[in-house]
Amino acid sequence: MAFSLTSKHVELRGSWLVALVRKDDNTWTFSKLNLNDHVGNNDGNFDVTMDRWYNSAEHWTCHLRGPFLCAQLRTLVGSWAPETYVNLDLFIRNKDGNLEFQKLSDSLLFYTACLTLEHSTLRGLVVGRDGKFHTSELNLDENIGNINGKFEAGERHYSRSGRNFRLEHGIDTIKLTAELADYAGDHHAAEIELSDCVINRKGQLDFLRRDETVDKEQWTTAIADQIPLFGSSVAGLYHLGEHENEEQLYRKIASSTNSANITVGTVIGAFIGRAIKSPVLGMVLGAGLSTSPNVLIGDKVAKAIEDPATRSQILEATVGKYVFVTLRDMIAADQITTAAQWLDAALTPSVDDWMKGLVAWLERQDITLPEFSLYTMLKRVFARLQGEIIEEWDKALEVLQETKKRVEILKLEPEPEPEPEPEVLVEAPAADEPETVEVPHQKAEEEEPQTCLLILEPTSPAKTLPVPEPTTPPPKTMPRRMSVPRWTSLRLASRR
Repeated sequence: MAFSLTSKHVELRGSWLVALVRKDDNTWTFSKLNLNDHVGNNDGNFDVTMDRWYNSAEHWTCHLRGPFLCAQLRTLVGSWAPETYVNLDLFIRNKDGNLEFQKLSDSLLFYTACLTLEHSTLRGLVVGRDGKFHTSELNLDENIGNINGKFEAGERHYSRSGRNFRLEHGIDTIKLTAELADYAGDHHAAEIELSDCVINRKGQLDFLRRDETVDKEQWTTAIADQIPLFGSSVAGLYHLGEHENEEQLYRKIASSTNSANITVGTVIGAFIGRAIKSPVLGMVLGAGLSTSPNVLIGDKVAKAIEDPATRSQILEATVGKYVFVTLRDMIAADQITTAAQWLDAALTPSVDDWMKGLVAWLERQDITLPEFSLYTMLKRVFARLQGEIIEEWDKALEVLQETKKRVEILKLEPEPEPEPEPEVLVEAPAADEPETVEVPHQKAEEEEPQTCLLILEPTSPAKTLPVPEPTTPPPKTMPRRMSVPRWTSLRLASRR
């Protein structure tokens, strides 16, 4: 996942994804992956459980838009479907310089988001075969029961003899907790690990059957393996309350990337993922915020904005707009409104406290990041997904565009002084005249007095100055022989 965070010069060549990829030893190497072996066409839509999508694609429409693979695919009836797309950061990882495709996992810990509990109903977003998030609900009462004050998978109706039901997200766990009554009627604290009995069945929450097994790989370990060099630090951001020194995580990411933009984008993405209870979404958003241009304010533009409040509003608008567009393209189109409502309900206000810690650490590194409320920004993102217009963003983006134009027009750097022109000793010839050839200097006593400078052009006789006809016959003997054209001498002789 999030391969773009450690890749550059990413291109699509036919069905091949090629890129320069970072290795564990901090060097770069060339890697390629044939997407035709891992992605298919399901009636005009991408399907990450099939293969050979390129065989039924309109080839001239195949392209990359950031981490999104876009193309027009043929439907079952033979027509071309509208453009479809899938975010490759969800499935492709960089493993020590090699691009690898990761199949859709059925674990509840991976391709899910904003899992919440309403009485006995578990609901949330899960990634389906098309690579998009879908809304899904599951009544836990149908497969979990209460046996003498303890949860028991495979039984039913635990909610009839319990109280205070809650869903707790821990380190690599999603637990259902409650107070269940025993046979005597006394209530006892009880819990059950839902990832042991609930799975993502290709975009729908479902119970694990008795003859099935689920991959129990911990997602924190998976994140550490997905991102070379600083993957463990990114995983640690999801548990800041359990780490004594969060600055160590920031420092590790900054020293590994040597980039303020990548550090800030990765950390903000992790905070968003933790706030909406989706590590995979946090990784994808972090990679996009780090590598997409014009999301974080550039130095020149930031310096041109003097008001700190305005800078904060602009940063919120640019980051919020990117998050909105990315989430919109990663959620099934007919379920965006419901998904936004669920994301909004799962959002935790603690995200602003995490953000303040990052801003304070950046200030100690002499890096200024305009402080804004990440909680408010996400609230507006989810409102925008439901069709609302965010006027504050529109005004801030207008100010940003005006500032960019002003920065482009006004050159604050002093103009370079013009170089002194060389002293002209001889007038330069006209454009249609030949260049003057420098004549070697002769001694003064050998020079004859000159009255004009003649430029000889044998190839252009039309430019020869005409000789005026004499008014009286010239003398038979000339005191001085003049060099004139032959035709002139003949004409003068005939007149004599």
